[in-house]
Amino acid sequence: METTKQEIATISERNLKLNLSDADIKRISDTAGRVGLTVTELLQNFIGDLVHGTYTNGSDERMYANQWFDRCWFSMDFIYENSTFLRFLLGYNGYDIGDAIANWKDINEYKNSDDEDEREIYAESQESLTEIFTDFLNQLADMHQKPTLEEAMTEVIKWHDEYQQLKGGGLNGMQTISTT
Repeated sequence: METTKQEIATISERNLKLNLSDADIKRISDTAGRVGLTVTELLQNFIGDLVHGTYTNGSDERMYANQWFDRCWFSMDFIYENSTFLRFLLGYNGYDIGDAIANWKDINEYKNSDDEDEREIYAESQESLTEIFTDFLNQLADMHQKPTLEEAMTEVIKWHDEYQQLKGGGLNGMQTISTT
């Protein structure tokens, strides 16, 4: 399968920062060691199963990893605090998060421009992003405190910067996008 070959070609060391207690480090090290794995190998396997990744351990493992994820508090749709613009963009709403980020970049880059073409780009980007954000706001429950576009995009840009950094960009040469 060509897609798998392409994915395998992008495998490289990634650096993740975890906040764990000493006791949790001992427990995860012991758990991995009992089956002859390093903690890194254990996490790679779990992630592969959770995301139906390049390497998985089988359909049952994928099912159970997804059941774990779906049962955790952060995955539950009915918790209104989880109704964020980031979640909306990454969901199945027909919007592309890359388009929202590009629009936000154009808005910030051209908001004070005197150039007519750049002002047109600004206006089109503002209209497009406002339409997406309005769709998001319309889906929020009445009891949910509604964020501003800037607050929502701050979270999106934070996610984007971490994603780029994990891919090897971000602080290592990929331009990050400011929210100011």
